[in-house]
Amino acid sequence: QRSARKPPIMSPTPALRLTLATMAVSRILADTPSHVLHTGAKMPMIGLGTWKAEPGVVGASVRMALELGYRHLDCACDYGNEREVGEAIRSAIADGICTREELWVTTKLWNTFHKKEHIEEALRKQLEDLGLDYVDLYLIHFPIALKHVPIWKRYPPEWKHD
Repeated sequence: QRSARKPPIMSPTPALRLTLATMAVSRILADTPSHVLHTGAKMPMIGLGTWKAEPGVVGASVRMALELGYRHLDCACDYGNEREVGEAIRSAIADGICTREELWVTTKLWNTFHKKEHIEEALRKQLEDLGLDYVDLYLIHFPIALKHVPIWKRYPPEWKHD
């Protein structure tokens, strides 16, 4: 007596796996809850971090994330990639993927700019790099003040000491 033979299970191709993963992420992001602040602003609870995202890769990653439905982006001058992140944001807005008002952009004040007289200059540089008129949340990156390094001398200043 012959046993009933089961058809072989086909392994999904990498393209199919990517498509299925994209569909799953899109479904999750469509239902992403937002936290409503006392101002009425809605901060999406899931966001894309851009730390350690390499130049030449971070823009494509941000663009893909926005296409998938991410609306919260986490940036910082110390990551050294805010200009490329900004290009991806502007590209997505220009292509109708999202509007600026739908996005929540967080960035951070670096340690060398903690003195009151350096904060505005640092924020203006970050807004210029991101190509934005405003950010939704501006955090102190670390509660550790370092010696000021002028933007013209080295940007991002990083953890280097002069």
